[in-house]
Amino acid sequence: MPSPTPAAEHILREARISWWSLWPKVALGLIGLALVAWGLLRQDQTGHAIALFGALDFVWFVAGAMIRRSAMKIALTDRYLVLQTGLFSRHTSTVMLNRVESLDVDQSVWQRIAHYGTLTIRGTGSEDLRMAGLQDPVGFQSAARQAINAASGNAPI
Repeated sequence: MPSPTPAAEHILREARISWWSLWPKVALGLIGLALVAWGLLRQDQTGHAIALFGALDFVWFVAGAMIRRSAMKIALTDRYLVLQTGLFSRHTSTVMLNRVESLDVDQSVWQRIAHYGTLTIRGTGSEDLRMAGLQDPVGFQSAARQAINAASGNAPI
């Protein structure tokens, strides 16, 4: 008789970097877009140079923000906390839920208003996992606590 296979792992929650944490890059990119419009309205060689500079500015900052947001993800499963970083080359850090010592959230006043912050996961025998600019870190922390309690067989608090 074949041995029973373990139940499939389920993703309980995923989070990425918040767009609010990237607002300076997006704002600088929008300034570049405004320079493009202004430069094209001038209809002269200087205007074309300004438009080119603005286009490069827009691509540099907005694409950089999009790449940064795409390059980091944290997932909570019913067994692990998994932090993935990198776009082309990938680094994955995994902490078993029964090895998590603490989940710390740091937020400034602005970050509390915009619902993002820094989540630090401390586990026994592993490096600290830190994700700055995480969207809804308090909600992720709460979901992780519930998963840790469920994994250890304790009733949720």
